Order: sequence, then C-alpha cells, then structure tokens
Amino acid sequence: MTISRLVTEWLLPALTCPCCGQVTAAAAPGGAHPGSVSYGPAVNTAAVLLAAYGNVPAERAANLIGMLLGIPVSPGFVDKANARLSDRLDDAGFDEAMQAALAAEPALGADETPVNVLTPDADPGTGEPETGSPHILVIRPPGGKLTWLRALGSRRAGAITAILGFFTGFLITDGYTAYQQMLPKLAGIQQCAQHVIRRCRAVTKLGPGSLQSWAADVIEILREAHRLTEESRTRARPADAELLAKLRQRYDEAAAFGITHNRHRDWHDGNHPGYVLGCWLRDYADQVWLFTREPAVEWTNEGASYCTSCGGWRVRGLAGCSSCHGAGGFSVTGGSDTFPRCPGAPGFAVGVAAA
Repeated sequence: MTISRLVTEWLLPALTCPCCGQVTAAAAPGGAHPGSVSYGPAVNTAAVLLAAYGNVPAERAANLIGMLLGIPVSPGFVDKANARLSDRLDDAGFDEAMQAALAAEPALGADETPVNVLTPDADPGTGEPETGSPHILVIRPPGGKLTWLRALGSRRAGAITAILGFFTGFLITDGYTAYQQMLPKLAGIQQCAQHVIRRCRAVTKLGPGSLQSWAADVIEILREAHRLTEESRTRARPADAELLAKLRQRYDEAAAFGITHNRHRDWHDGNHPGYVLGCWLRDYADQVWLFTREPAVEWTNEGASYCTSCGGWRVRGLAGCSSCHGAGGFSVTGGSDTFPRCPGAPGFAVGVAAA
C-alpha cells in the first residue's frame, strides 16, 4: 500500500490600515497554525495515539510517524498535538462532564500508582518543591466504560478524599485506609478480593508446615462465594442465603484461627503477618463480603488496578493538569506543567485533572 502526501499552501494576506497603522491578517483555516507547518487530522491522531494510548515518548513517536507515514515531524509537534487537544477538551467542559457521568454510576473502583515527575509542584507557601510522592489516581466503574485519571501531589488521605468527594455510591478499593475516611458519605466500601487473595497467599507460604493453611481456606471461601454470586446474577435471582451464611461462618472461623495461632508468634518486624492478616479479615469482613449483598458491586478492583500497571507513566508536572481520553496503556505527557488530554480507543474516556 502506498501512502501519498497531499501538501496544501495557504496564503494569509495582511493589510495595514493607512489611517491607524493596524495590521489585519487573514485567519488560518481550522487545524492550521500560522507561521508553522501544520498537519492534517491523520498525522495529529497518530501523534496523540502513539503518545497517550501507546505510551511512546515524544521523540520516538515522531520517529515512528516518519517511518510509517513518510512524514517527518518533530517531538515538539507530538507534544503540541496533545496539548491542543487538551485545550479543546478543557473548553468543552470535559472534566465536568466526566465527573457528572461518574457520579451517576452506582459503583466505582479507585486505585493509585506512583509516577516519576520531572518538574515537581512548588509549595504555594514556601516556593520549594512539594514533599510527598506524586501519584495518579485511577477512577473507573465496573466494566471500564469510563476511566478518569487524576493527578495527586502525594498519596495523602486528604488529596484522595478531595478528588472523590463528589461520589456517594459504592467504592471498590484495596486496603489503603485513606478511603475509609469517605465511608460516612458512601453507600459502602468493597475491599478488592484480589488484593485479599494476594495477602492470603503470602501468609500461606510462611508456615511452619501447614499452620498457615487457614489463609488458603480464606481464598477458596471467597472464590466459592464469588461463584455463587455470579451464578445468581446470571439467573437473575438472589444467591442461596444459607450457603453464603455457611461460607461467611467458615471465613470468620479461619480468621479467628489465624489470630489465635499467630498472636504470640515471633516476627522480626512487629506482629506476625498471619496475626495482622487475621485481624484485618475480622475487622473488615463486612467490606470484604459486600459483593455478595450488592448486585452493582464487583468483587475485585482489577479494572482500576490494571490501569495503574499498564506501563511507565511519563509525567512532566502536576500543576494545571488537564484530561485525557484513552484505554489500555495510558500515559501522561505534555508541557512542563500540564497533563494533555488525548484520544484513544472508541468507547473509552480517560480524564486527568488537577488535584
């Protein structure tokens, strides 16, 4: 297949008023930028998709466009293509529309991931770089039809709760305690079962012998509860309450066993992990089992968690962040103090906004 280029030259005449000296120039057509080479929608889309959806650095994205399309572009053009779209989405009220759409969802998943920042935000009081580890907060309903990425200057509880303050439904999260501060406003919190299973697997390996097999029992119990719940939803009728009650009893007994047999077990760093896990399973049992009572709630937060592990984030600053459309491997790129917003796969929307 041959890719042919069509080059169009626009002349923008300028006239000087003989009376006042004001110079008036013709406006450039849509998508064209006076004083520089402008590219059509196909090349602009390639720049945005490679940088945001493909997670490709600007210089390499420019090289790929040149190799694939035979059109040499600069890394600066790639960044500008993303920034221009960000501005247009900002003008269109993208952030407000995204927040309204997410607020209407019965359940949302939330997860954070650390990012590397080339230009940290400055503390407004001291002017010094802010302390704390910058993160991206991923907000996504079950099914993944929307994804909103929000910039966090740090993982402090106040930063997270400020972003999620608009939501009053069910929140699916990992065990990070910052989300518990939102509980009075929420319909409920579902602890991600996948995170629970990972913690149980880690304890199972500790021994001695098969002493920690109670943690493996918790894994099987949760999987069986999930199977019963999914089957009931498929049949559009409630799950067997008696079976779920028996599974919950086995869960409680397993957690109590872990507490009892690890309470005084030596560990090099505080309490034994088996004791810590057993206490956590006991204290957060209602949140672990919420998915069995609420049809809108998924048992894991893997949708939001997947987004946090899609690839290496490239962040050039946390101030004045904008929004981004995309799905799959997300990236955050742009100018020294912006996150531009970029288009991705149809049917998905990703937003990045200032914390």
